[in-house]
Amino acid sequence: MNFDKKNITKEEINEIAKLFSNGDVEAFNFLYKIYSKKVYRFCLRMLESDYVAKDAFQETFIRIYEYRSSFNGQNFECWLYTTARHTCINYIRRRKNTTSIDNIEVSFNPKRHLSIGIKEQIEEKLNQLPIALKEAFILRDMEDLAYDQIADILQIDLSLAKVRVHRARLKLKELLKPLLKEINEAT
Repeated sequence: MNFDKKNITKEEINEIAKLFSNGDVEAFNFLYKIYSKKVYRFCLRMLESDYVAKDAFQETFIRIYEYRSSFNGQNFECWLYTTARHTCINYIRRRKNTTSIDNIEVSFNPKRHLSIGIKEQIEEKLNQLPIALKEAFILRDMEDLAYDQIADILQIDLSLAKVRVHRARLKLKELLKPLLKEINEAT
């Protein structure tokens, strides 16, 4: 099969994923090229740390490769994001059980006292969302996945996926009110 990265449909992705599940290394390389940036962004947004996100990203693709024979041929993208989600959740659980020097407050934190760009402030507010809302928001509004895909990835009902995205948007809007007010006053 000729692997052309441009203008590829979901059905073709699933066909390539079937080849990969049967051990085709070229198919794996093709899927990696298509999804590596998206999965890394997802991990980074979920884990808030470049270092940890890189580990989770690598672990996701290692798991995909190791468990390739368990792919059922239905929806590779959902299977991949579900694996990435579970990997990130495992990292979050491990982080809760440990304390690092970075988490200890000191009297002066230069990052906090310097003016932070808008993008960083939005990311900071996004990280304040509960994990269930955060992952739904990231999958819908940042990764542009359909609600049915989000429901499959999160293993919830379609209506609950829609509710979580809606609640995440409302909560994020509430958290961003001071920033929006500051921007409006500056202009």
